[in-house]
Amino acid sequence: MQELNAKTQPTSSLQAEYWSQSFIDAIAETEFFRSILACKTEEGDDISCEQTACSSGCICDENTKKCKKGDLTIPDNDLGNSLGIVFRLIALNERRNVNVDFFSVELGGFDAHFEMVAGLNSKFKVINPAIHSFRQELKNATLGDGTTLWDKVVLVMSSEFGRSVSPNSSSGTDHGWSGHAFMMGGKVDGGKILGLHPSTYNPNDDHNTG
Repeated sequence: MQELNAKTQPTSSLQAEYWSQSFIDAIAETEFFRSILACKTEEGDDISCEQTACSSGCICDENTKKCKKGDLTIPDNDLGNSLGIVFRLIALNERRNVNVDFFSVELGGFDAHFEMVAGLNSKFKVINPAIHSFRQELKNATLGDGTTLWDKVVLVMSSEFGRSVSPNSSSGTDHGWSGHAFMMGGKVDGGKILGLHPSTYNPNDDHNTG
């Protein structure tokens, strides 16, 4: 595929050239990330920890003397695996030559039109340990200046739409206008609730739109 897209034909257009180059760049970038996440060189070769220190997020295998991925405490599920990759990428920011990142992970299944309490409880059992262990991994990653990766990270949890204040007839909630967002991080001035809670859940209240 790379060889095919690298060829310029007499009929090639500017758009085709741009698409082909973007495709080739994507392949190279994917291989680069695959290598560094596996604690290897950009070319995919093993790194000897006898000659150089392993990158953050990697450890030295005492048997082979090669760098390898360190074990994480983040749960082995979809959300945990996504956060695990985010942690490794944050820890490898110097090798990636970046100083600011934006990562996004998602977890579905919150459109609770039925039995909302039971549904949310099952979701919290996934979210809570994943966020807790992700935070702990960041706190355990100490930097040269004595701070930790957690001091460099801001985590925001939000939803793409809100829920109704009043429950429906199926012990769930329907689509609404507003919702909550949670923000946390090592340097976040937390422990606060911003905004005002509704004074009543009365369906006839002027602030209750459904």
